[in-house]
Amino acid sequence: MFHGLPSEDPIDHLDEFDRLCDLTKINGVSEDAIKLRLFPMSLADKAHQWEKSLPHGTITTWDECKKAFLAKFFSTGRTAKLRGEISSFIQRNNETFAEAWERFKGYTSQCPHHGFNNESLLSTLYRGCLPRYREMLDTASNGNFLNQDVDDGWQLVENIANSNGSYGEEYDRTNRSSTHHSIESDEKLRKDVKALNEKLDKLILAQSTMKKVNFVSAEEMEPVQEGEDTQFAEVCYMSNGQGGYNKGYYNYKSNPAMSYRNTDVANPQDQVYPQQQAARSSQGHNMGMVKRTITKDHKALSLDNK
Repeated sequence: MFHGLPSEDPIDHLDEFDRLCDLTKINGVSEDAIKLRLFPMSLADKAHQWEKSLPHGTITTWDECKKAFLAKFFSTGRTAKLRGEISSFIQRNNETFAEAWERFKGYTSQCPHHGFNNESLLSTLYRGCLPRYREMLDTASNGNFLNQDVDDGWQLVENIANSNGSYGEEYDRTNRSSTHHSIESDEKLRKDVKALNEKLDKLILAQSTMKKVNFVSAEEMEPVQEGEDTQFAEVCYMSNGQGGYNKGYYNYKSNPAMSYRNTDVANPQDQVYPQQQAARSSQGHNMGMVKRTITKDHKALSLDNK
């Protein structure tokens, strides 16, 4: 029973009703007449009220009854969607003619109240086929498929679909297999590119965080206080086996190209370089510091003895 509820599917109800009516045969009575007599008995509640409200004599065939029933209980949105699928039908690239034909019939059977006549449906199917199948239909029709009778056209479509069925399974499997491999290849490529980008990011981050070596010029060095340098001077003095400071501390070697030569040839003197002068000055300063340290230590020792 069909109650007219939103959760019920009117297409399913019509299919079930057709199967039951096929089991009933009455001599001298047509199938349409049997279905028109029995259909009101399959309705209840809202659906039954709708059937009773129909003007007498408005429905004379089973097709008219189905269209009126679907127009009432088939949702408007669903109807518009299926009508769009029918009117804009196009065969898919990986679809055989047999598969396309079955899909087209599925749209029309799901929406019997689509409103298209048979001639329009045949033209829509022909124009939506792939070019090689349109050529096949034209060849089988002696030049132009749409010029022949509509019934002959549907029969030709059915014959070509049947002959194409066995080839269609193999064709579809091969096409979809290659598509699957293509998808896997694209996915692998995306993963490889992502891994490469991650490695580059790590390398750039490592380079940006490397420690840099800063050279300190002589002007930036802080001076050492006298008290802080006393112990260092004592150690340097005691470590020299000749009783003096290490004169090679600066490790300076003269460069003939940059040396200063005394012009007084009669009284030549040792050539003194700026850095040597600085070294000697520092040496004299440190010697004085050592003497003061020894004197302080001697006085402290004398006081302890007293």
